[in-house]
Amino acid sequence: MTRTKLALFDIDKTITKHDSMLLFLKYGIATRPRAAVHLTSVLWNLLLYKTGRIPADKAKEAFFCAINYMDEADLEAFYDKILANDVYEEAVEEIRRKYTEGYHVLLVSASPHAYMKYFKKLGCVHEVIGTQLEKSNDRYTSRIVGVNCKANEKVVRIRQYASEQRFTIDYESSCAYSDCLSDLPMLQLVKHRYVVNRASEPAHGLEERRWNR
Repeated sequence: MTRTKLALFDIDKTITKHDSMLLFLKYGIATRPRAAVHLTSVLWNLLLYKTGRIPADKAKEAFFCAINYMDEADLEAFYDKILANDVYEEAVEEIRRKYTEGYHVLLVSASPHAYMKYFKKLGCVHEVIGTQLEKSNDRYTSRIVGVNCKANEKVVRIRQYASEQRFTIDYESSCAYSDCLSDLPMLQLVKHRYVVNRASEPAHGLEERRWNR
C-alpha cells in the first residue's frame, strides 16, 4: 500500500456556516409542505433526546423527514441552492489549496451522504463520507442505516475507505479540520490538527483556524 497525505474536513460549521440538518429541515418544509405534518414529531424527538430518553440517531432521523418526499434531483437542488451558498469562501479556498498541493481530500460528515455527496461538485474533493440513509424504490428514507458517522465512527469510515483505496495515512504530512471537539478521534489520525472558528482557546494540541468570509 502507498502512503498518502490526507486533508480531512468536517462539513457542518467547518465548511458551512450553519448546521445542514437544520437547513435541510427548513428547505424541506418550504419545498415539500406535506413534510410539515412531521414538525410535532421533530420537536418531540428533540425533547426526548435532550432528556436522554432516546439516542441521537433517532432524533436525527426525525429532522430528515422531508427526504421521504424528495428524489435525487431535489437533493442536488438543496446543495445547489442552499449548501453551496452557505460555505465559508476561505474554507473552500483551503480545500482547493490542499487538492492542488497533492493531498487526497476527504470530507467527513455526520450528516447524510445523500445530500452531502454533492460537495464533490467543488471539483477538488476526492470523496465525501457521511451517515448512510435507507433507500427504497430509488429514493431515500429518513432512517439511518448502520452507525451515525460521528466521533469514533468517522475514524472507522476513514480507515475503511483507505483500505478500499489501498493506501495508508501519511501521519506526518496529513491534516484535519473541524469546529467540534467530538471530532478529536478523526483529528488524531493526523499530525496537523486545526480547530475552526472556536470561541474558546483550542486544546489537545490543536491549532486554530478562523474563516472570516
